[in-house]
Amino acid sequence: MNLFRKIQWIIWLLWASLQPAVANAPEQLRRALVIGNATYKSAPLKNPGNDARAMKEALEAAGFKVHLLLDANRSQLGQALQDHQAAIRGTQGLSFIYYAGHGVQLEAENFILPVDVNIQSEKDIPEQGVSVKKLVESMSAQGGRLNVFVLDACRDNPFRAQQNFRGFAPVDAPARTLVGYATEAGNVAIDGQEDGAHGLYTAALLHELKNTAAPIDNIFKRIKFGVRRASQGQQVPAYSNGVFEDVYLTGASSPASLTSEEKKKQFDQERQVWNNIKDGKNPEQIFNFIQAYPASSLSELAQGVLERIDRKSIRSQAFEGEVVQNPADGRFRNGDLYTMKISYEHRPSFIVKSTVFDVSEDSAKYTNVFDQGPSGQMTIAGAVISDGQNTFDPPYVLVPGAEYQVGKRWRGRSLRTNLKGQKAWMDYSGKVVAREQVTVPAGMFLAYRVEIQFQIEGEALLNASLWVQPEWGLAIKTNFQFLDPNGRVRSGVREMVGRQRG
Repeated sequence: MNLFRKIQWIIWLLWASLQPAVANAPEQLRRALVIGNATYKSAPLKNPGNDARAMKEALEAAGFKVHLLLDANRSQLGQALQDHQAAIRGTQGLSFIYYAGHGVQLEAENFILPVDVNIQSEKDIPEQGVSVKKLVESMSAQGGRLNVFVLDACRDNPFRAQQNFRGFAPVDAPARTLVGYATEAGNVAIDGQEDGAHGLYTAALLHELKNTAAPIDNIFKRIKFGVRRASQGQQVPAYSNGVFEDVYLTGASSPASLTSEEKKKQFDQERQVWNNIKDGKNPEQIFNFIQAYPASSLSELAQGVLERIDRKSIRSQAFEGEVVQNPADGRFRNGDLYTMKISYEHRPSFIVKSTVFDVSEDSAKYTNVFDQGPSGQMTIAGAVISDGQNTFDPPYVLVPGAEYQVGKRWRGRSLRTNLKGQKAWMDYSGKVVAREQVTVPAGMFLAYRVEIQFQIEGEALLNASLWVQPEWGLAIKTNFQFLDPNGRVRSGVREMVGRQRG
């Protein structure tokens, strides 16, 4: 046997030896538990059963093995959840739990309700309901690659007389977990208006599952703005996302990474569309842009514009320790004064006063960004137009243009032009990673922590951490990196000594 034949034989043996492993290797496990509770004695609902059956079909088409549970009592609900956890445990699989029915919140904790509940007082809720928080934590501990919880459970309910709030309280999703809500915190969702019709939220979810091959974050972003649009702002879904990779629910594989030239071409196309509509007052054009380009680097800018020109008809309720967020309500006001302590590596710290001025409906300027002298400019929603040393086209999104929510993430691209007229592309990605206490010279504050990375063409990767309160335009504290004149990466801190409204 010549050498060529021997090589062919060895290759064939290797291929043959691998075939049983490939043939017997299970596909990525996909398990779904779909629950529709409608036959409550005191407050029956029209459409959870219809919603659940339709969800079962859509998820099966997406490759999930689905357990459908209708009108479950407490025992049946508990057993189904235990069985689902056992099926997903240690598999690195995808878990999807969908619930349609009544849900309540008590002291900022959410509960889904079996059909046999008999709630006479608040103490009955944790005894008879199922804690969403505990369920999310328990599923997160099972080791799956992805856990999705969809709660179409914020319909108005007959138990609200025993509570301070309507609807569900917000829950931060742990890692590898996404929790979707039919409406924002403290509000109620709209059930189907006719027998056989789906609620707005589930109808939008079904449409996305059947027609869209996209990362999960894009799907839930489209759902959010699709329902907001269809309800004329009366219902706005929410979701908390702890999934920091592109996972496809429909079984599609991740697309190949774009080359630098392909990214530029895609961005130029999106920017051309955006430039044609950004200065208009037509919310339909903004909705269309977000739906068409949910992953665009310009999507967060679009959301900021939408908050300004098309206010929601509802407002989220503030729970303990929180504030109601509305980005259109004065993050910047003329005369706002921030006293900041700035510390650079290898330099003594110093104090600057940043004063907000020239506030318009679109943007605001402020003095002394990171040193004495240069002024910066931001959009009303918080995107950076100029930092005193550079201008950015389009403005880069430093903080969310809409509501802050742990798990929210964004990415973008902007053309940076420095004072010498030199241009360079800047790619960036940001995420809201926590809501926590931060201590600065001005005191202790409860704030959202934002992590953002910058990759500027031909320069080093830079990072920044910001602690921000949604109702204020400038961060309480910023840890940042920068390049010194010799091209070395340095660090600095900007922290608040005091602030006052103008």
